Amino acid sequence: MIGLALLALALAVAAVLVFRSQGAARGAPAVVRPTGLAQQTPAGMQQMLDTTLAPDEIRPITPDEARAFNAALPFSTLPILSAKPFIMPADKLEDYARALDCLTAAVYYEAASETAAGQAAVAQVVVNRMRHPAYPKTICGVVFQGSERATGCQFSFTCDGAMTRPPSPEGWARARLAAGGALNGFVASGVGMATHYHTDWVAPYWAERLVKMRQIGTHIFYRWGGGWGLPPAFTGRHAGVEPTIAKMALVATPIDPLELDDPLLAPPPPVVVTMAPLPLPLPSSAPVQAPVAPKPATPPVSSAPPPPTAAPARPTVENPLTAAPGEPQPRRRSRIAAPS
Repeated sequence: MIGLALLALALAVAAVLVFRSQGAARGAPAVVRPTGLAQQTPAGMQQMLDTTLAPDEIRPITPDEARAFNAALPFSTLPILSAKPFIMPADKLEDYARALDCLTAAVYYEAASETAAGQAAVAQVVVNRMRHPAYPKTICGVVFQGSERATGCQFSFTCDGAMTRPPSPEGWARARLAAGGALNGFVASGVGMATHYHTDWVAPYWAERLVKMRQIGTHIFYRWGGGWGLPPAFTGRHAGVEPTIAKMALVATPIDPLELDDPLLAPPPPVVVTMAPLPLPLPSSAPVQAPVAPKPATPPVSSAPPPPTAAPARPTVENPLTAAPGEPQPRRRSRIAAPS
């Protein structure tokens, strides 16, 4: 078993060497990987772009040979740093709708058969490019970069005739969910700062010049090497205005401008409320009451003390034993014992 494993590894290494020699024979550009801030200078930036501005330049090998070549390229052992969330303001409805349509088209035509994670990863690559100094600062500009040329389109579906096929409603709705998430803060952290990907049945020349990060489904994701592949490089902001792409006419969401004279949007007419006049009061047949005389004023209360009054006379008590009723009773004498 060990001998078979060693044999398979030796065949894979030999295949890589053969493919590299074929690329050199065809005049493939040399491996260029500037690092640090030097690659952010105009000369370094152009040097890096020259290695990947022709994504259709792939090795002329069969799908099985491409899978073997891709399997022989090792994945990087560096940590995958997650991108920051991106939230596109929705206050400009037309620009938001264009960005959503362009990103939905990229997810659908590039990854319609992929899982939800695979579709989110493709959408993340578009957002990462929009933030990177090497790419346009709009979603539609990133997706359709180079589509005006016969070769050099960054996303193959924009120039290979794929958009002439109308999308399926179910697949388009599924891709729209992934695109809407990427525009509203969802981050596919599994691909980090990836700016490139390709299917495993092709072998582009630029794959060896970038950092191979992860494979999700049939897509293999890469990032720039050096400082261009680290978070400080992804500081670009959205331009604010999305371009109108003619190729999106068949799949774009129609947005009708608001018309102020639209009867459905016009304010309702003012409501005029009319009231009947109040009836006049009827004459009363009740007798007229005489005016009430005012009450006399109450004299002021004096604060002086009242005059003294005579004490009432004590009543005469009749003795029922000695006097007849009605006769005066004789005055009673007192006895005092005098000492002898």
